[in-house]
Amino acid sequence: MSRGLGDVYKKQPVVPATPVATANHLRPMDDTLFEVPGDGFTAATNSFVEGEHRVIIHTVEGQVKRGTIRDADLLEDTISLEQQSGFAPERIPGKRVKAIFFMLAAGARQPQAEGSKIRVTFNDGRQVAGFSQDFKGPTPGFFVIPADTRTNTARIFIYRASVQAVAEG
Repeated sequence: MSRGLGDVYKKQPVVPATPVATANHLRPMDDTLFEVPGDGFTAATNSFVEGEHRVIIHTVEGQVKRGTIRDADLLEDTISLEQQSGFAPERIPGKRVKAIFFMLAAGARQPQAEGSKIRVTFNDGRQVAGFSQDFKGPTPGFFVIPADTRTNTARIFIYRASVQAVAEG
């Protein structure tokens, strides 16, 4: 018995093999967060920073932007940076951010250095040395407390996509 083309090529409904992802591309699937008392920073995925913080944002293009962030999730698609009061915040795409330097508040002391001593080499060849507890984790970013205590930088949030290498010791 002969079969016609109509029998072989019947229209089938198109069903995606996997559900369409609606989550942020930077956010890890396990989004469990818990706060570290007193400093406004969180542990686990290290992505949410409570309160108002003076920051310096370094972009992958080499730009340096100074301003303030408030109650920020560092793994969102954009970071809202307030550069001057009274003006709308600049929305910086998260995929363009290399690192966020959190400045010490006036009169504040450097945070206690905890974790492994590391040296981070960025894709552009620049380096930063400090201490980190979560640099080996699966998250898209990690915090570093600078080794140089003479700076006004309390912590640095580093995006893994901008990192060439991390050396311990």
